[in-house]
Amino acid sequence: MKTNHKQLRTALFAVAVLAFLASAIAHADNIYVSCFDSGTIEKFDSSGNRSTFAAGLNGPMGLAFDDGFNFYVVNYWNATVEKFDSSGNRSTFASGLNTPWGLALDNSGNLYLSELEVGRIEKFDSSGYRSTFASGLGSPCGLAFDSIGNLYLSESETGRIEKFDSSGNRSTFASGLDTPSGLAFDSSGNLYVANFSGKTIERFDSSGNGVTFASGLDYPFDLAFDSIGNLYVSCSDSGTIEKFDLSGNGTIFASGLNGPVFIATQVPEPATLLLLGLGVVIARRKR
Repeated sequence: MKTNHKQLRTALFAVAVLAFLASAIAHADNIYVSCFDSGTIEKFDSSGNRSTFAAGLNGPMGLAFDDGFNFYVVNYWNATVEKFDSSGNRSTFASGLNTPWGLALDNSGNLYLSELEVGRIEKFDSSGYRSTFASGLGSPCGLAFDSIGNLYLSESETGRIEKFDSSGNRSTFASGLDTPSGLAFDSSGNLYVANFSGKTIERFDSSGNGVTFASGLDYPFDLAFDSIGNLYVSCSDSGTIEKFDLSGNGTIFASGLNGPVFIATQVPEPATLLLLGLGVVIARRKR
């Protein structure tokens, strides 16, 4: 059989480009942590190198990135949501809030905010127009969307995880938790819950079947996944960030934080990586 060397070279180069893109994603994740007591947002690269992204906040809580790399931060004591653009410029996105807590963005760019003491979820469109999405909740905390647009909410008072479909219809997804807080989905659609007072991380499949993923944590508050599936957990009392690899092995990723609460991960924009990869391909073909 005659080997087509040109096709072989093309195939091998395609594999190399995919490996390059995977490596770029894996090494470009940034982890952001709101530190309530110090009034700062701390930033870590994937190697654990730390810098302060923002300071002078008054009780920073929930964090969220939109598709344009705008960064939203709950400023608890000021009852506002602050917005940082991709250059780090700060403005007030929403004000006059009541005990603002967690944040999440849907695929259309709408921002959802839990208001803890009044039991509401507020919804903001990209221009900042506000409406009430849900009310009558039991101390709503963490928010997360699944891949098909369902919104999940942790209720710390009732120990439940509530689910809202795209039409806003509500149902109970899980119950019996001990002050659940932060929520995050992995790439397989499993929901992870920071079970604050229970000192565990609970994992639920799409049908609501739960198992304990990790235990013995020091009051886990929030969690987030990076692009390759590592799980980061903020432990507010110990001032640490715990990291769990794909096998569930836990290590301390960062320590010495002053009241770490919410976590958000920022990964490279897929289109940017694709263009970078195509640029490499084009350069290679011109040789």
